[in-house]
Amino acid sequence: MRPFALARVLALAEQRAEALSRAVKHSHGVWLRARGRLVQLNSLRDAHIVQLGGRLRSGVPAVQLQAAQRLQRAQADERAAAQAAIDAAWHAWQARLAEWMQAAQRLKALQLLEQRHRAHLAVQQRRIEQRQHDELAELRHRRESGRRGS
Repeated sequence: MRPFALARVLALAEQRAEALSRAVKHSHGVWLRARGRLVQLNSLRDAHIVQLGGRLRSGVPAVQLQAAQRLQRAQADERAAAQAAIDAAWHAWQARLAEWMQAAQRLKALQLLEQRHRAHLAVQQRRIEQRQHDELAELRHRRESGRRGS
């Protein structure tokens, strides 16, 4: 019986799918960490607003107010950068996910071809065994017929 002709291709496809799966998981982790950073920045902003609100009630010199505004602008810029990182990480994750899904489909097709090949080999093997059985039965029948006729 001949081996599956695409066995090496199947093995390489399995390795590629596994590597892409790891890359997808890594990309997803990067995206989650980027989202976590934005949540952290938003909570810092909220805490700063609460603190500033308390100070404003009691009166704040103009210099301190300007410093607070600069801090808020810097925080807004940092949040915008964090949002851009989230968007970039999400797009990278989706690109790797699409690549993995394509590789998984190719792997599934190769596995189906291998399964069909094995089924075909099993049918061939059963035919060979049936032929051998039939030949053995015919040989026994001839021997028994030869003994009766003598």
